[in-house]
Amino acid sequence: MGNSSKDGSGGGSGGDNSSGRDPPTRTFSEGEKVLAYHGPRIYEAKVQKTEVRKNEWRYFVHYLGWNKNWDEWVGADRLLKYTEENIMKQQALEKKQGIDRNPKSGRLTQHKPKISA
Repeated sequence: MGNSSKDGSGGGSGGDNSSGRDPPTRTFSEGEKVLAYHGPRIYEAKVQKTEVRKNEWRYFVHYLGWNKNWDEWVGADRLLKYTEENIMKQQALEKKQGIDRNPKSGRLTQHKPKISA
């Protein structure tokens, strides 16, 4: 009771906060849809768990449409709020890299040149 984490390992109670300082303000919440940097791209993701490690918030994210094997712990520096402005930033990055989003599925597609026989 009182712990917002589903498995009891998150929410700051299991993190290393031995410095005696209060942890910084949490930027993202469990269940929140976010945009996450993974390599050179930005993907839609969902925050699954949160915890404080070494006096900073860490977020366990699931990349939407991807196998759970890609789920990982990331810092706030790799996450963006899911806003129109940040979605435009994601789309501009995809366009710069030559990637189009299939509007029906929401998945990324790369256009390959057609080879004539």
